Amino acid sequence: MKKIINPFIKIGTKHNYNCFGCSPFNEIGLQLDFWEDGDYLIAKWQPRKSLEGWNGILHGGIQATLLDELGGWIIMIKMKTAGVTAEMNVEYLKPLTLSKGEITIKGRLISVEKRLAKIECSLYDKDGVEYAKGKLSYFHFPENVARNRYHYPGVEAFYEE
Repeated sequence: MKKIINPFIKIGTKHNYNCFGCSPFNEIGLQLDFWEDGDYLIAKWQPRKSLEGWNGILHGGIQATLLDELGGWIIMIKMKTAGVTAEMNVEYLKPLTLSKGEITIKGRLISVEKRLAKIECSLYDKDGVEYAKGKLSYFHFPENVARNRYHYPGVEAFYEE
């Protein structure tokens, strides 16, 4: 697996980089890090009690956010541009208890149809049991629009030299 660098850290609070999913500057955020493994992008995350829904269960909205954040990074890494969520369908397979410990979020680009990219992502516990899966569609921008409007730094910025 290859570690993905978060190039937005360099711009930090100067450009109000406060993404709930991936900014290390957001104290209540998820602060995700990412790895690339062939066609897949992967994140690992330790759930916090402050993000539970029912007693001891990770809130479904947080589960959806984990899937959505990975989808956005798949657009940046695999499509070499930026995009925004157009549609997301989450199937919750079983309750994800906080006691399961570290969660793995894994996803890949399935297809590109005109301006829509189709992505599949899943949440797994440390034993590889799948708890939720999402089918996501993202509007993706031409690279020049992503660079000019959304501070997309180019795919090379996500890798060590």
